Amino acid sequence: MTHGSDWRHSDRMHGPPPNSAAHNPSRQSIAGRWVIPVEGSPIEHGIIEIENGRIVALHQNPAEDAVSFGDAVIVPGLINAHTHLEFSSLEQPLAADSFAAWIRAVVAHRRTRSISNAAAAKIGLHESAASGTVTVGEIATKGWSGELFADTDLRAVIFRELLALHPDRIPGQLSIASEHLEPAQESGESGPVFGLSPHAPYSVHPELFREVCGLAAARSAPIAFHLAETREELQLLDSSTGPLVDLFREMGFWIDGQIEAGTRPLDYLQEMARAPQGIVIHGNYLSDSEIEFLAEHSNLTVVYCPRTHHFFRHAPHPWLKLHERGVRVALGTDSRASNPDLSLWNEIVFLHERFPDVAPALLLQMATRNGAGGLGIAEETGSIVPGKAADLTVIQPAHRDDRDAFAGLLSSGSRVVAAMRGGKWIQSARLRR
Repeated sequence: MTHGSDWRHSDRMHGPPPNSAAHNPSRQSIAGRWVIPVEGSPIEHGIIEIENGRIVALHQNPAEDAVSFGDAVIVPGLINAHTHLEFSSLEQPLAADSFAAWIRAVVAHRRTRSISNAAAAKIGLHESAASGTVTVGEIATKGWSGELFADTDLRAVIFRELLALHPDRIPGQLSIASEHLEPAQESGESGPVFGLSPHAPYSVHPELFREVCGLAAARSAPIAFHLAETREELQLLDSSTGPLVDLFREMGFWIDGQIEAGTRPLDYLQEMARAPQGIVIHGNYLSDSEIEFLAEHSNLTVVYCPRTHHFFRHAPHPWLKLHERGVRVALGTDSRASNPDLSLWNEIVFLHERFPDVAPALLLQMATRNGAGGLGIAEETGSIVPGKAADLTVIQPAHRDDRDAFAGLLSSGSRVVAAMRGGKWIQSARLRR
């Protein structure tokens, strides 16, 4: 698999992989050269036993009826902890020479695009599945709902985006937030999880942010919030000056005095900590005190989007420092507005190329178990453990080493060959054996 490959027009996988008895048998066995559970050591010549969509056993005993993937490696289903599917029809990222200019391009795209949010989201769901992703943390805007996921193979946590700088708009946004959480009472363990996403400090009134965090706490819903993303954001919070303030004044969105001078990302983190699970999207410019706060609150997770971070030419991300301090760090793609594709596997390969000394096991953990923990679904998915859903991604390594499960796994020549969610093969995942 190469960076920037376009999965949107890939051939669909028709039916289950060869040698399987049925599309969704009540009991089945999956075999690979290695099984990497993430929780626990890699298993050579591993067999995963699945019954009614859940993992019941891991072992090395031969199984004649197993679906065998030969030299391939089986890992937990990949989890894209942050994306915006509404931009999935874009052929390439939006060109801009600054973050403010990029926001201007995003606003223009939303006003002029010829495709609906729902249609674009469907494109993104297909692309995500085709590249081996099994779960997405989606920021949903108006024009589509969780019903889109009814016919998809993917697991989803759907965060409703909330935007309001003007105080008069706060009641309406809170009503939207409350309505979005209503289906959570009926979705069940196989349906989407519903959460809230007050967008960012520069697009959400502080009072709305506090109210949304309180609502999330009261309804046991996860929240996701873009925070410490750019230096321009920090300038806006500290002094209500800079390119973002100038842009929002031009657009008629800015109201002087709505954000208190000297505000810091830490002020938002303290509110976020009230929710059962809170995702800090990006966190590119977190201070030491903010990292320390995150380390003290295990319900908060930072989602790092490597190629989007690279696209904006940010200063080095503190993800390794966060990890060393005990903060959970997950991976996301963000959207096609800042990324050439929606492949989370390409994010892992990209990161491995730039940090070759970091243990591959950690990168895989960030793309699986950490994402599940951040999204609040760790009891259901994120690792290959008996009792959890059979969410799997199958990778053909670029090369093999009989002594090392990770040999060639994160190299640019590796490729996704299949994916499974809850014991069912994902039909838009490519099967290339």
